[in-house]
Amino acid sequence: MNEALKRTLNTIIDMDMSVVTRDNYGNSIKKIELFYNVNIPLDYKEFLLEYGGSFIKEDIMYQPIESTPVTPKDGFDSINCFYGFTNNNNDIEEAIKTYHEILGTDVMPIADADGGDLICLGLKEDYRDRVYYWYHEEQLVKDDGAEHLYLIANTFKEFIFKFKKHVRKIDIELDDIDIFLDEDLLKD
Repeated sequence: MNEALKRTLNTIIDMDMSVVTRDNYGNSIKKIELFYNVNIPLDYKEFLLEYGGSFIKEDIMYQPIESTPVTPKDGFDSINCFYGFTNNNNDIEEAIKTYHEILGTDVMPIADADGGDLICLGLKEDYRDRVYYWYHEEQLVKDDGAEHLYLIANTFKEFIFKFKKHVRKIDIELDDIDIFLDEDLLKD
């Protein structure tokens, strides 16, 4: 794996969150490639074997090429974790099975984004090597033929290099806050 990529991954991944890799995952990449009838890009294969199932630090975010319907005003998005060969909800093969009917074989899920959305890796033709955000509140293809995949990066490596430390400022106007107290609470 590229040393610069490895250094970046080691700074953005939350090493305090343990990832349990399941046994006998050696042939899993070949199974995925056969399932999609593709060769998965090498940089993602290497990532999957070494860092799959990892969580990203809370204050690490990325700026996508195309904003999504849920991209905050500051332009930074975040992810929860990357899928890997795990024995939990973050298993990539389970994610592929779960979303196959919706996503088809042009893209595959590689990470869990906030709110049930997905980060996907393009596998075929025009999608190949690109990283996309799939917004689950909309169908994959709109009535006008446009897709609900939002381009994040042109390659997986570019995607990783987009992650930066970012602290989201939350502007709260005190006049906009309403407080409601339960009457039972007021009696005590």
